[in-house]
Amino acid sequence: MDESISKLLNKLVNEEDKDKISAGEIISRFEDRGFGPLLLIPSLIALLPTGAIPGVPTFCGITLFLICVQAAAGKQSPWLPNKLTKQKISTDKLETAVDKAKPKIERVEKLLRPRFTQLSQSPMKNIIAGYCAVAALCMIPLEALPFAVALPAFALCITAIGMTNRDGVFIGVGSVLQLGTLYLVFTTVGVL
Repeated sequence: MDESISKLLNKLVNEEDKDKISAGEIISRFEDRGFGPLLLIPSLIALLPTGAIPGVPTFCGITLFLICVQAAAGKQSPWLPNKLTKQKISTDKLETAVDKAKPKIERVEKLLRPRFTQLSQSPMKNIIAGYCAVAALCMIPLEALPFAVALPAFALCITAIGMTNRDGVFIGVGSVLQLGTLYLVFTTVGVL
């Protein structure tokens, strides 16, 4: 395992001396570490109090969807439209979100270790990324319900942590939680 997720998040907020940081800048920081951290950042933004800001879950869902589709297709680094990469978030809000998430992430990191690593490698990685793309799309209609975005965001966070640390148990748990997301969307929207 390379650097821990909590250390990566610390670097992200501590190295910034600007008032706002763009999605493109965040992505460029994590590009060389694969898609796991790239899924984690928007998932955390949607999961934490920043996700209650109108439009944020939709923005995160679209960003996650685009990243997941590319990972499912086997791309090594993501491409996002300029409109998304130029979207900015306040570094203060990002720092607040990271500070709130850090204690929980540090507790989770104690449980992480490489196991069932075949889930974090192709072709399973690509299949799971496609599954994550569906969960990311579910965030868009769930924005209308208070706190409903927390389920897909949490599921994607767990999956991203598992992918980043090559922990198949976390990937599996995240995937099961994504089933709950699909159930929530279908019952809420009335498709079933």
